[in-house]
Amino acid sequence: MGETVEDWMTTTVVSVAPDTTLDEADALMTESGIRRLAVVEDGRLTGVLSLGDIRAAKASVSADNNGFKLQPTAADLMTPDPITIPRGASLGLAAQTMLQLKVSGLPVVDDSGELCGLLSESDLFRYIVDTTT
Repeated sequence: MGETVEDWMTTTVVSVAPDTTLDEADALMTESGIRRLAVVEDGRLTGVLSLGDIRAAKASVSADNNGFKLQPTAADLMTPDPITIPRGASLGLAAQTMLQLKVSGLPVVDDSGELCGLLSESDLFRYIVDTTT
């Protein structure tokens, strides 16, 4: 196995539309056992919605006695225009980028800029375990 992002990324990326509600996104994360969702509109990555974003929004909903009149959507909660990494980049560059940005995952794009995977901390840990034991 190599040491590029492409060799270790998760290729099945679960995505939602920007108008996906908080509860729908939360349920999808729970059902899929994941901690982040790609927010995609017209085939283009527009943001990333993390489990932390969901938890923070749910805490706000709980703290608000009146509740939200309209439930927040993925577009309201996501990190817009996320930093991406090319699939051919080294794992070292990916890890350095994640550390500098203090993020736990990076969307991976191909040569044409299309979303083709996600590299998470778990993928990096898997690389370390598989190559050092």
